[in-house]
Amino acid sequence: MTDDLSVSLPDDAFGVLSHDLRLAVLDVLQRAQKADTFAAEPVAYAELAMLVSERLEKDFTRDSGNFNYHLRTLRDAGFIRRVDGGYRIRQAGVRVVRAVRAGNISNETQFESVPINEPCPYCNAESTISLDDDWLFIRCSSCDGAFAQDETLPSGTLAGFEVSPASVQGRDPIETFKVAFQLGQQVHRSFAAGICPECGGTTTTEILETCLEHELTEEHVCDACGRTTDEFVAVSCDVCNRSLMTFPAIVVATDPHVIATMYERGRDVTDQTWGALSRPPDWPCHHVQTEPPILEYVIPVPDGEDIRVQLDMSLTVRIINP
Repeated sequence: MTDDLSVSLPDDAFGVLSHDLRLAVLDVLQRAQKADTFAAEPVAYAELAMLVSERLEKDFTRDSGNFNYHLRTLRDAGFIRRVDGGYRIRQAGVRVVRAVRAGNISNETQFESVPINEPCPYCNAESTISLDDDWLFIRCSSCDGAFAQDETLPSGTLAGFEVSPASVQGRDPIETFKVAFQLGQQVHRSFAAGICPECGGTTTTEILETCLEHELTEEHVCDACGRTTDEFVAVSCDVCNRSLMTFPAIVVATDPHVIATMYERGRDVTDQTWGALSRPPDWPCHHVQTEPPILEYVIPVPDGEDIRVQLDMSLTVRIINP
């Protein structure tokens, strides 16, 4: 994984974007984008200066030197380009505008301990949801959940899904939970395909293992592997460092080829709801090899031979007996 931000950001990008005038330029240029066109219409220099002046309530039409300096800074950083007819925003600038408009989830929309109609998959107690710091957490009201080893998570955490302000706006907690789960599935599928859902960069699987000597202590953490559950996978982006912690069996269970093969052999798992995916399926699993690790699951089915599926460090799912 590289620490060099130059692969995704121009030099001093944060400094470039720290000026209100430059953000106003990006906002004006992005608003020239129409839904039925691929690229935004160019905005002439004089019109751009006028619109930015109106936005900031300061006259830049008479201060061309200062205005040109900021336009040049944005051009050099790769956020806008000069074209026939004026200036046009580039895709890097579009992403900045989207992020600024999205903002942060306000305190008024945060909530905690809202019951959902799904029991804890580990102890059958009531599950609740809470929204904090742009994360929606599903938690057990009684047991330690699935991640007792991680003290940075709320107690009883069963899962956590990153949410955006737009996904919360205008929705009640239960609707937000449904949206977060659907978005979380997309994140799983993207990481499993080796594509970062945030920036599109390549990904690296940091951990892929199942504990063959799993036994929980009173603290609900296994001494052998240091975790609550007996299997674990962690993957991160090589560019923006977004990461995912999940269970290998969930990666297998949500693979479309596995779902289709299970259906053909009499096991319908097309119900990809939270209740169906709230914990790893209890399928026999063993290491085919340990370095690099390859896990093999045996999925029981009503019709025909049980399905043997292997998962490797690239999170490639391969059916051994299709």
